[in-house]
Amino acid sequence: MSSSNDLISLAEAEEFLESTLQLQFPMGRLKEDREGFLRDVITSCYRRIPFQSVTAIATPKPDRRALTFPEIKFNMMTQKGGFCCELNYFIRVLLETLGFEVYHIAFSAFGKLNNHMANVVRNLNRPGDLHLVDIGTGYPLFRPIPLNFDKESPIYNDSFLFNKFVKDADGSVRWVHRVYREYNDCPSENVGDEWYTFMMSNLEFRDYEFFMENMENIHTVESGPKALAPFLVSLRAADFRNGRLFAIKDTTILEEDASGKVNKKRISSPQDLLEAYKVHFPQFSTEIVQRAIQIVTLEFES
Repeated sequence: MSSSNDLISLAEAEEFLESTLQLQFPMGRLKEDREGFLRDVITSCYRRIPFQSVTAIATPKPDRRALTFPEIKFNMMTQKGGFCCELNYFIRVLLETLGFEVYHIAFSAFGKLNNHMANVVRNLNRPGDLHLVDIGTGYPLFRPIPLNFDKESPIYNDSFLFNKFVKDADGSVRWVHRVYREYNDCPSENVGDEWYTFMMSNLEFRDYEFFMENMENIHTVESGPKALAPFLVSLRAADFRNGRLFAIKDTTILEEDASGKVNKKRISSPQDLLEAYKVHFPQFSTEIVQRAIQIVTLEFES
């Protein structure tokens, strides 16, 4: 359960569903079809709330730290989003308010241990079942994923991404992506038959305190062997508006077309980058984006 200080009231939950996510009659949907409601929430989060490093980079280095829950809640209600620890922590508390049984689990990625926070929903359709719910990677996973399979899940296709889940002999689960070289940042040595392990988890239930040290690291350690993620040195915002990827990653715009192809367009100047954020991610103030552009190292096309 969430701590007494980290709560979302039922009124706040309804406001988030109806105003932020723009869901129609969500509470009726929840009563009629819990799994369908959960899928609607996940998909709408991907469409409307970005995975982004803008606000973290824009924070002056002496002031950087993991966010408090009230700060996370404000950023989610105003569609600013954040890292996994903001997106997935908020969604856990939201779902608990709405009557779901939710637990954090840890995934390991980038060769770093337990550096990604995700969620599982227990007893969604029947006693003992587990479904992965993760809105915090910047990669699309538009549905709750059943984890009670024997060896390998079906292949899921959301947006440009084909992915599946593989259970190892020790019970741990690997989240496996098919290589898509226009967006995946994947070392070639990790690819086998066009698939690679994106993350892995032992599925052990964790409380928020388990992640606190690593979440502080992700917000404060930019690079080097102690850094658990690369996001403080890579300015990015990504969502899946209309079910398709739209992202600004450093000085490149990535936009998925109707065929599933991710097209790239280089940005030629800081002013053009600022303008791109104004047009495509207006929830970030000009001041915040300008500060992030000034802090991070960017290479513009001459």
